[in-house]
Amino acid sequence: MMPHLSFLLFGVFLLYLIRNKSFSGLIHILISFISFLFSIYILINKNSFLYKEINVIEVLENIVISFNLDYLGLVFLVVSNGLWFMTSIYTNRYLKLNGKFFIFFLISMMSTNAIIYSANLFTTFIFYELLTIATYPLVTFKSDEKSILSGKKYLYYLLGTSIIFLLPAIIITYNVTGTLTYTENGIFSNHDYNLINLLIILFLFGVAKSAIMPFHKWLPTAMVAPTPVSALLHAVAVVKSGVYILVKIMIYIFGLNTLKNTGADLFILFASLTIILSSIIALKQDSIKLRLAYSTIGQLSYIILGVAILAPYSILASILHIIFHALGKITLFLASGSIATRTGIKDVTKMDGLSSRLPYTCLLMSLGAFIMIGLPPTIGFISKWYLVIGIIESNQLYLLMVIIASTILNASYYFPLIYRSYFISKNINSEIKNEEDMQLITPVIIIGLISIILFFNLDSIIMFLEESIILK
Repeated sequence: MMPHLSFLLFGVFLLYLIRNKSFSGLIHILISFISFLFSIYILINKNSFLYKEINVIEVLENIVISFNLDYLGLVFLVVSNGLWFMTSIYTNRYLKLNGKFFIFFLISMMSTNAIIYSANLFTTFIFYELLTIATYPLVTFKSDEKSILSGKKYLYYLLGTSIIFLLPAIIITYNVTGTLTYTENGIFSNHDYNLINLLIILFLFGVAKSAIMPFHKWLPTAMVAPTPVSALLHAVAVVKSGVYILVKIMIYIFGLNTLKNTGADLFILFASLTIILSSIIALKQDSIKLRLAYSTIGQLSYIILGVAILAPYSILASILHIIFHALGKITLFLASGSIATRTGIKDVTKMDGLSSRLPYTCLLMSLGAFIMIGLPPTIGFISKWYLVIGIIESNQLYLLMVIIASTILNASYYFPLIYRSYFISKNINSEIKNEEDMQLITPVIIIGLISIILFFNLDSIIMFLEESIILK
């Protein structure tokens, strides 16, 4: 854990020293690759790393900056670092970026890894805030008026909610329980029903990176950023960190037994509303990136809903969806970036006949759409299938209506991308380049192939998750 974080910190200083060099992008790729190798090494030698707490400094009694790795963190560690490596290759080809961009990108990923390794809420909070600050220069990268205004909104939402909601929730939790450490069965027991519900609201709204409504607007606003930043926000780091933190809070702070006794109705209510409302809003978006952004908001709430149902299979669905959503959504965003780069097309209504010009890109976008809808035979179907089994297992059958309605809505806003690309012809402007940029699209092809391979090789992953997380 510490060698990994130390290496990333060293990488930040290295990029700072060579920030004006043309090869800073290549160094960023190398750092991301080594970070991915770190995560694979930890996965292979997991018995030597899991549940080995490392205390750095004690701030107050029982409030320590400390690091630890559990099985849930191990899953997110491999996914985030693997997709970071793919995104860094894409980024280096996508457009000319200065050293400052790569420095803040690396700080963002260092913060994400630190969140994964955090052993308690206090450590998580520190790096949660650092992640917000580090991604602000990326969101405002274009430095135009729209980007600056969007960046301010980004900070207001994320810093504001963490100060108003998350920090008080952490303080109350510490005062009531005397600890902030992530614990297998949670740190609450026999506590007041009203107190638990208050804390649920504070944590839900405080971890705004999970994009739960009504504190979600920072995410579509941040779509002014370049496509690699959108990928960072949606699939690699930011929103995944948010939902990962909420899942950790539900399982290791509240504890599933406490939530069963007091009820997880508030989690279910806000997650269900977010799933439906975000899908309806997505239908109205002509901008490809905005449509994908509102899709992300709804898809993240699937993860929260699955844990809140408190059934073993629904929790399994949530963890699987962390992986599958990351793969599907990064495919969609990087494909949309390729479309914008090669053709200048940024709106759904302008995608007519696009498959004849960018066949690989449109195929990959279709694959990502099928994953997000949850159609077989894609990995998105698997997580949705287990979510449905969990709903039936918990006897909360009314939630099936949420899944059915959201699936129909998902199909309604994703199928136009496919239909227009393949089934509506349009005369091609000879001034527009029509060839694929294979260097740009190759990382996306690799991600797409991984998604397909995973569908046919899920048994070992599911068995690993059942034995290490679900049944633990």
